[in-house]
Amino acid sequence: MKNNLFWPVYKQIEKEFKELSYYITIDRKQLKIYSIKIADLILRTVAECENIASVICKNENIKFKDKKGHLRKNVYFNEYIDALNDIFILDKKLVNPIYNNIDENAFDTKFQPFRKEKIKINGKEKEIIPWYHAYNKIKHDRVRNFKQANLENLITALAGLFMLNVYLKNEIFYDKDDYDYKKIVSKIENFSDAFQIDYAIKTNRYDNLNTNKYSFFNPASFWEVALPMSVYVLECDKEIKTSSDKVSDSMDRLESSILISKPDGTFEKKYSEYNIKDHRTICKIVASINRC
Repeated sequence: MKNNLFWPVYKQIEKEFKELSYYITIDRKQLKIYSIKIADLILRTVAECENIASVICKNENIKFKDKKGHLRKNVYFNEYIDALNDIFILDKKLVNPIYNNIDENAFDTKFQPFRKEKIKINGKEKEIIPWYHAYNKIKHDRVRNFKQANLENLITALAGLFMLNVYLKNEIFYDKDDYDYKKIVSKIENFSDAFQIDYAIKTNRYDNLNTNKYSFFNPASFWEVALPMSVYVLECDKEIKTSSDKVSDSMDRLESSILISKPDGTFEKKYSEYNIKDHRTICKIVASINRC
């Protein structure tokens, strides 16, 4: 497995953000505070977003072509995000700030980091991602746009970087033996010390949620509504390729490639009719990236 070159960078920026919170109180009144340090963090954060978005598109085999059908060398960040939005509905996905040093009333709702807003630029109405627009203004003219280097833009940009890192990780969590939602959910909720992504449950086994049968709460309807906003989805009794299945696949390939020497000096396969299986396991619970 290739090393993840992006997650350590995110954790470093998150660490610096947490250190910043000891010098600047993060509450509703302070969100427009700006500084050189905040500008530096925004520039680094969004540069990482640009890099990760391009890598995720490559992983998804998304190609950008010109009018003649040739692959383009230059692709803009918004194009990467629009392409990923078609697969993951990024603009609806939620991130919740959970860091203890952020006042709980600092924001009205959870973030939708990739939700676009309509603004007028040079007399024309355009849809932009606010923190990315701020990043460009800071990058190209920091003196005139220094106020854009504020806490609000930093926090929402960092939330976006966190979400993209989760998509890049593309981790699957599973339990082969038990319908233990809490154990799986705890893994999803502990990616970061500053943010949490939302999850939804896509299953008919709502009896495992221990809901009150006399309650007006309908778990099926609740999770159906939550699904478009959730980065992860939990499913029951789903067949996947587990880590042990991957090991079994490797062993099969190794066994099937074993050669033996013949008296005439040539070689032949030891198992000429070896049956290579596609090992897969039906797990009680599987949590994976929500592709809708």
